[in-house]
Amino acid sequence: MKLNFRKSFFAFLFVYLATFTGLAQAPASVVEFPKVRQDAFDKVWNTIKEKHYDPTFGGVDWAKVREGYLPKAKAAKSDQDFHNVLRQMLGELKLSHFNIFPPPPAIGTENDSNASVGVDLKWVGGQPVVFRVEPGSPAALADIRPGFVLSKVDGKSLTDTLKPLVDSFAKRNTTEMIRRVYLERTAEAAIGGKADTKVRLEFLDGEDKPVAVELNRVKYSGEMSQAVGNFPKQRVIFESRLLPENIGYIRFNMWVIPQAAKIRAAVREFANSDGIIVDLRGNPGGVGGLAGGFAGLLTDKQVSLGTMASRAGSMSLIGYPQPSPFRGKVVVLTDHGSASTSEMFAAGIQENDRGRVIGETTAGAILLSVFESLPTGYMFQYAISDYKSPKNILIEGRGVKPDREVTLTRESLLAGRDVQLDAAIAEIRKN
Repeated sequence: MKLNFRKSFFAFLFVYLATFTGLAQAPASVVEFPKVRQDAFDKVWNTIKEKHYDPTFGGVDWAKVREGYLPKAKAAKSDQDFHNVLRQMLGELKLSHFNIFPPPPAIGTENDSNASVGVDLKWVGGQPVVFRVEPGSPAALADIRPGFVLSKVDGKSLTDTLKPLVDSFAKRNTTEMIRRVYLERTAEAAIGGKADTKVRLEFLDGEDKPVAVELNRVKYSGEMSQAVGNFPKQRVIFESRLLPENIGYIRFNMWVIPQAAKIRAAVREFANSDGIIVDLRGNPGGVGGLAGGFAGLLTDKQVSLGTMASRAGSMSLIGYPQPSPFRGKVVVLTDHGSASTSEMFAAGIQENDRGRVIGETTAGAILLSVFESLPTGYMFQYAISDYKSPKNILIEGRGVKPDREVTLTRESLLAGRDVQLDAAIAEIRKN
């Protein structure tokens, strides 16, 4: 049975990591097990029982899981403890896209407590290294540079801040790629906070000398996507430019609806370029249907982006050719933070021989999922189908392997070089 992809356009291929960023706050303790919690527990357990794409639950005895976790849920002393029990129960499935998130506005991106200082971190060589500094941001004005290592936040060692997360990895079945993303997001969350408040940061510079700065957190004032059902508003960050080598460069933070028009305009703008680089590093996914639309701008024939399989049947993911598609070279840049829709796009480009994938293996977290509200007000994400690439490869837990592996190093960042982008440029200039 084949399902119409258009009907599932607003299902999401998106790894949401807010659970590990410290945004949820524990309210006052409670002793009794309120009915609202019982209803929430039942909804999560019953939803998995009835809608999990694999009726065998990957070999997990789901009835036994209920028996084991219901007493733990009843013993929870706070809302945060209770929802952590639900997360642990979902963790027994050992899959991505099964999670519990705090209620809005905590999971949104308009929240005043989600202000930043303008740095993106990457876990490089076992350290939180500055990868990108937003021009004009407080960090840029303080001369914080790519390659610096974040060591302290408000006087507390970042190693100590991350220790509970590191210790928890032993209890989770996550890929090494996803673990690095957790570490990055948790470190960035430690820097973030309420707008117009200050944070004292300590970095190690290129000579490993401490650099201490006090920075003002700035609220994001750019474009936001519209909420789609229970999927909250998201920041819309998009960058496109023509590199000196007559190569188009496109980077965006998430696959959300406003990006579609921007992607189309950029591809048209680069019609006469020698090639296009699509930078999906750190892109966690989003609306799955956008990947087919983007692929259609890069091919003159119909291409498969893989298939989704659920209890109801299979769903083919297709990229349909658009008028006057770009026919030059294409390179997709990936890393451990490229997840879900980003992985589907990368696999489609790679396995249809439309372009090359350069960088690092992707997150290996690619399941079609939906979001629903729980009686407690928290959000529940669960997968409704599995994914196989055009060549019938399971990407979940494996990731998309690059055609050419290029790893970031702190030394290259300190030297002002992005070796992965350099490799993508070299690939297009070849021959």
